[in-house]
Amino acid sequence: MPAGTRFSWHTHIDHQLRVVIGTLREEGLLDDTIILVTSDHGDMLGDHGLWSKWLFYEYSANVPMILVGVAGDPRVPAGEVDQRLVGLQDVMPTLLDLAGLPIPSTVEGLSMVSRRQRGVLYGECREQRSATRMIHDGRYKLIWYPAGNRVQLFDVVKDTRDMHDRAGEPGHQEIRTRLEAALIEHLYGDDLGWVKGGRLVGFEPGPFSPKPNRGLSGQRGVHYPLPPVERPGIVGMPG
Repeated sequence: MPAGTRFSWHTHIDHQLRVVIGTLREEGLLDDTIILVTSDHGDMLGDHGLWSKWLFYEYSANVPMILVGVAGDPRVPAGEVDQRLVGLQDVMPTLLDLAGLPIPSTVEGLSMVSRRQRGVLYGECREQRSATRMIHDGRYKLIWYPAGNRVQLFDVVKDTRDMHDRAGEPGHQEIRTRLEAALIEHLYGDDLGWVKGGRLVGFEPGPFSPKPNRGLSGQRGVHYPLPPVERPGIVGMPG
């Protein structure tokens, strides 16, 4: 790139969407095309002094889900915002539903244009010491860190940046208890060992010794996928 040029991934994505939508229009296919724009995660970008993903704070976990139906489909009215709880598991059944195709009974997600809606949304990330679990009812979001049994509770309607943890407030204990019970209902496998007597107990993680992050959490260079490393008698991938 020329000196002084600023490159933005957002600008790049906007340009590529323009190319796709423009081509569909030029080919006469736009009015008969379903478009769904989303992402697998957001990024903290310094919020709470944190970076990257692996968290259930809003800037990491609350990503856009933008849906455009075929021209004239009343199930996807233009400009409408639907506040139902959705996840990536809902993409497949939504597209099948809009295309008039049957949704297999084995699919766990829900069509975003059907009347059926979930009461809570469960999320999980990572395991053992870095495990994080989340349950969301549309207004309140409970985040649980099993290591040390730490719980956070946020009112995401009034507190869109997760600035005020309500978990310890007397006026929010009924909400906390309800969401903890809903979270326990979704746990499985090794996570069940972190529950005793119907309550979250987590585990004692032991001492933690921070180390220098020389790789900046695995940041990539100009190569992806990574090229093989060749040494005398050894051919492998860099560690």
